[in-house]
Amino acid sequence: MEEPIEPSVFEAISKVEPEPIREHWVIVANRRYPPKQVYQLITGLPRSAYTSHRALAELRRLGLSTSVYMPLPQVEADRAESSDRSGEADELAESFATLSRFLADHDLTAHLAAAEADYHHAGSGAIRDVTTRYGFSDDLLDAALAVRAHVGRLNDVIHATVIARVLPAILEEGEVVIRPPSLGAGNDPSRPFDLETDRRIAEFKVAQWKGADTMRKRGVVSDLVHLALDESGRRAQLFVVGALPVRFLTASKSTIAWALGRSSPHTRARFERRFGPASDFTVADFVRVHGRRIELVDLATLVPSLSLPPEQV
Repeated sequence: MEEPIEPSVFEAISKVEPEPIREHWVIVANRRYPPKQVYQLITGLPRSAYTSHRALAELRRLGLSTSVYMPLPQVEADRAESSDRSGEADELAESFATLSRFLADHDLTAHLAAAEADYHHAGSGAIRDVTTRYGFSDDLLDAALAVRAHVGRLNDVIHATVIARVLPAILEEGEVVIRPPSLGAGNDPSRPFDLETDRRIAEFKVAQWKGADTMRKRGVVSDLVHLALDESGRRAQLFVVGALPVRFLTASKSTIAWALGRSSPHTRARFERRFGPASDFTVADFVRVHGRRIELVDLATLVPSLSLPPEQV
């Protein structure tokens, strides 16, 4: 908020009943309000769009008295070293720090179980004390919401980085990438494969399977079918992580009709025109007959950090 706020705005806010104060506060017309309530009334933004810390900072900038938020020392140091970072980046760093500290300080399963036990039979007078004692603060909720809004892109970052790290290891001398590789999520009709060179086509599945992987099973079969449908004669490779996807593809008795059940009608129609009814094939049969030219490559052999620790396999 760079423009000054008209006094009439604060006058209008003063006529709104303050919501209960949980942690932080701002004073408007000699009354304490939650900062997110006041910031929403001023900006019209939904509360999920900003954190309490941002609201406090902006309201202080307007000259209002507020409670004090003390950021973690490391966050303060980071700010000193990178003073030119945007406010949004600062907020995200604070959110990660807050969430990381909460998770590092507690065995989450045990912490939640203990909280559940203390909430049991607690009356209205004790509930707030339990909430405070277990750290379920507005700050923690703001931090978790902010982090969740960004971590959805982590899969894109991992997918892109894995392909970028693998490319120098797999391309042969003189081999040329003839279409931009598909580094991000989403389907681009102009790029049917994650990687297309003058010598090969390839799909990358970087998810680490742990057992209950229904959607991943469908996805890996869909990618294998796309590779099998290619008639260019180029080398075809399907990159996966670990032994579980390979075992599924080579041994599963699930039908291709099931596996392609969530794929597009166009994909299912292409399959039937080329190979016949999808219900006639198990996944293993299809791989043995029509997928035998497709190399199944374990990405963990190329990017060891993708390997799961033994206790999670």
